Amino acid sequence: MVLEYTLEEIDRVAEQLIDSFTHSIVAMSGQMGSGKTTLVQAIVSQLGSDETVSSPTFGLVHEYNIPNGKLIHMDLYRLEQQSELEQLGFDDYISTGNLCLIEWPELAAKHIQGGCHHLNIEWVNDHKRKLNFK
Repeated sequence: MVLEYTLEEIDRVAEQLIDSFTHSIVAMSGQMGSGKTTLVQAIVSQLGSDETVSSPTFGLVHEYNIPNGKLIHMDLYRLEQQSELEQLGFDDYISTGNLCLIEWPELAAKHIQGGCHHLNIEWVNDHKRKLNFK
């Protein structure tokens, strides 16, 4: 699925994505500032949570309560080695069955291959983004 959208359309995009999820893990790629965390905010909201979503760049993992459990939001940007994934408890998080949205997933590729969706956000202009989801 390929979608172009503006910030005003992000809730609709979040709904479409939620309806398309068949895996509990979503690997999210895109340049810094492309809107990954903003999209996570919309997904959390559309799933029925009123919690404030923020980037987990420094905390690495944020958990949000949603009606059917938890949503796990990870940002692996600062990690450099596989051993850091182990220290984080990465495999424990992804094996819970909770929806896991993972920004900067490259280091974790071998842990999630085959069992996840891939989402890439491209910057089109100041007001528009292009999302590729599979």
